[in-house]
Amino acid sequence: VVSIYDAGNNRRTATTSSFGVYTFENVPFATGYILSVASKRYRFASRTIDVTGNAANIDFVGLE
Repeated sequence: VVSIYDAGNNRRTATTSSFGVYTFENVPFATGYILSVASKRYRFASRTIDVTGNAANIDFVGLE
């Protein structure tokens, strides 16, 4: 599950496909969104992004 948090700590979630593909729609333009991933098998570092248009190819790599 991929989650995106805004400045007010409001959360939206998306479930990934078996290939890790996920989509968030209608996210308002803003700075400082935090993206995080929850997984049973792997750990991932959260990322901070700015949404100023269509964002694509925001990939996560599992930590060791």
